[in-house]
Amino acid sequence: MKIAVVGYGKMGREVEDALRDRGHEAVSIDIGDEYPECCAVGIDFTQADAVLGNIEKAMRGGSRYVVGTTGWSDRLEEARRIVAEAGGGLVHSANFSIGVNLYFRIIRRSAEIMARFDEYDPYVIERHHRQKKDAPSGTAKVLARILEEEGGRRRRALSAFEGAMPDDAFHVASLRAGGIVGDHVVGWDSGTDEILIEHHARSRRGFALGAVMAAEWIATRSGFHTFEAVLDDLSSRE
Repeated sequence: MKIAVVGYGKMGREVEDALRDRGHEAVSIDIGDEYPECCAVGIDFTQADAVLGNIEKAMRGGSRYVVGTTGWSDRLEEARRIVAEAGGGLVHSANFSIGVNLYFRIIRRSAEIMARFDEYDPYVIERHHRQKKDAPSGTAKVLARILEEEGGRRRRALSAFEGAMPDDAFHVASLRAGGIVGDHVVGWDSGTDEILIEHHARSRRGFALGAVMAAEWIATRSGFHTFEAVLDDLSSRE
């Protein structure tokens, strides 16, 4: 299958390698380039302010689309409308790592349990390389949303505040340094003990492979989907 790789940064190169490993043809383009003809799917790792324009180009070209770019979640409804009007198909995720998406499920179940114990104060810490443009990361925002949705005494995520942390809030903290691929920690601290659940990415290949799997899945489908829907479908076939 011929697949457009939109964005030729570190992730774009990883996606190219993953496509070749799975027998596909990669067609690489950069932001502002014309969308290539005859590509069944496009995979986007560009920047937040380019995503909607990229989606429009792909839909006009009759292509399905996969978005791994982060920092554009406030425009999801616009993207949904573009895809629906075109009768197209799209998969988006803050993180295409299979391990991270399993981590989301573990955190949701853990947060449901921990919400019953008010003495445990939740938090999220994420660490990435210094070139990452958004903070907190898209993955950290998903983790924070899970904690908010599962309730408990502290159900409001804050990444910036002055003075002491408000009683109804929990902290989402970001660190940027060197070449850290991606680390995420969700913790609960009671003052007498602490529970930690961690995910550490060792390379970008896991993100690229998940995006390619999403491209293979959406190639024959329509609608607006998250990567969770892809994993649900693939695991049910097993």
